[in-house]
Amino acid sequence: MDVRDFLSDDGQAVLALCSNFALAEDGPSALTLSEWNELETQIENSSLAGPAELPGLGAEKIAKELGIPEGEAERVAALLDRAGRLAMQLEEVFSKGMWVLTRVDSGYPVQLQHTLKHQAPTVLFGSGERSLLNQAAVAVVGSRHIDEAGAAFARAVGKKCVESGLVVVSGGARGTDRLAMDGALSEEGKAMGVLADSLEATIRKPDVQEFVADGRLVLVTPYGPTAGFSVGGAMGRNKVIYGLSEFAVVVSSDVNTGGTWAGAVEALKGQWCPVFVREGSGVPEGNRALLKKGALPIGDEQVGEDANFGEWLRKQQTGTQAKTKKSAAQQQDLFG
Repeated sequence: MDVRDFLSDDGQAVLALCSNFALAEDGPSALTLSEWNELETQIENSSLAGPAELPGLGAEKIAKELGIPEGEAERVAALLDRAGRLAMQLEEVFSKGMWVLTRVDSGYPVQLQHTLKHQAPTVLFGSGERSLLNQAAVAVVGSRHIDEAGAAFARAVGKKCVESGLVVVSGGARGTDRLAMDGALSEEGKAMGVLADSLEATIRKPDVQEFVADGRLVLVTPYGPTAGFSVGGAMGRNKVIYGLSEFAVVVSSDVNTGGTWAGAVEALKGQWCPVFVREGSGVPEGNRALLKKGALPIGDEQVGEDANFGEWLRKQQTGTQAKTKKSAAQQQDLFG
């Protein structure tokens, strides 16, 4: 793989500015997402054509051109000065079958940027067929600890997605995530895994290598390729899962605690995509609580029926939107 097939000159500048990848311990910290969003606006409002024109300017010219304090300009200049070390590390990453994209590159997932906008990660490391990132997809998420009914539901949703030509998106963790992905891949389908753990370690697994080589699995992470698991990382990863998806299905959730609950509540609040939640007897309390928050119900009968799963999901979304508009119109008529 050639780095330039993935990273533009602007993208390489963004990587240097925004990623902890190959960052010197005694150097400045990488820009946070909010800091990059602000700097991006300043670049757009300047005479510069893009981030690629920043390297080599020096702190004084950067401060003048962007209208930022000299201290901030010195930090930007120092981050850009690590281009040589970054290039060597990138060669190693690509030699191991991984790649990297930034938010300014043409290959960056369209759905992710459209959904999350300025909340979309500035950098994504990945491995596998990146075209999968732009295919219609359904997120399937849930607790690590799941009962047999939930496990069967997760596998069935994965299989149903394959029958409907949809890619399954999940976090790759044991439990619901892996069951849904396995359900899709075992049926010759396709899946995206959004990792909160080491990408480099994950792609060494023989079964992962097989699916990646077949072009049926793509793995991405908004963190460095060797970054280990953290609770904060898992929470941040959830946003990417929903951002890549046209719909989401929550198989099981605790209430007021855990990553599944937090991710679903955030998705509902941000209206990132329609969120469906498994209903029925014996579902966890969190499932019922999410339905009260506005999630849409889905049961075994919908997953088991012969209808196209994607069409069914879209129909439910359209029906709900129509009811919402009707209710709003009725209230308008009532209160003038």
